[in-house]
Amino acid sequence: MEKNKTGKYFKYAIGEIVLVVIGILIALQINNWNEERKLKSVEIKILQDLKNDIQVNIGNLNEGINYMKIANADISKVLLMCEQKTPYNDSLLTAFPNFLGQWDPDFTYAGFENLKNLGVNIISNTSLRKEIINLIEVEMDILDNSDMNRIDQMNTVMVLPLIKKYFFRDLNYEDEYLPLIPSDYQTMINDQEFYNVCTEIAYRQKRSMIRFTNFNKTANKLISKIESEIQFLE
Repeated sequence: MEKNKTGKYFKYAIGEIVLVVIGILIALQINNWNEERKLKSVEIKILQDLKNDIQVNIGNLNEGINYMKIANADISKVLLMCEQKTPYNDSLLTAFPNFLGQWDPDFTYAGFENLKNLGVNIISNTSLRKEIINLIEVEMDILDNSDMNRIDQMNTVMVLPLIKKYFFRDLNYEDEYLPLIPSDYQTMINDQEFYNVCTEIAYRQKRSMIRFTNFNKTANKLISKIESEIQFLE
């Protein structure tokens, strides 16, 4: 101050402050970049897990479609027996092991449960996030819970009473699932209630195959979108 150099020192002090502020901003930017990179990494991992789960569930339903085709072909034979009053012979027994068959999807939800724990907003693409939630919480729930509850009720009220009335299990077989053998074939094929229940089962089988097929089409499209999003994030 004695040498009248105050202005020079003020400029120096301001320069130092500016440098410190710039340093802090750069450090914050680097920290934000690292955090964003970590979140992106977690998002990619979640998307990959969801994709894997959806692929497993598609495979599950493909297996179910194949099984339901066999069951539906068998129940069509049984319905034909009733309609044509087919005389009994041992070759007819091949129609009975699977004719009542239904498929329980028993889906995998591990990736989605992990997503819920982390928070669904970790998926940054809003439209993709909505599609994933809809597929799992709506579409999969319908197939895995709502439809199966209705089928369970039908089995309890309609199917099991007729099985008790007209079938027995052949204990001579060593397989896990013993085949159903008609105990009163002639009365069975003339029973209108039995025929009516079989038509209901056949309808449920066909409806399940259609729903499984439609679900898989939607799920495959979603997988393509997830793969595109992963590529974008990487």
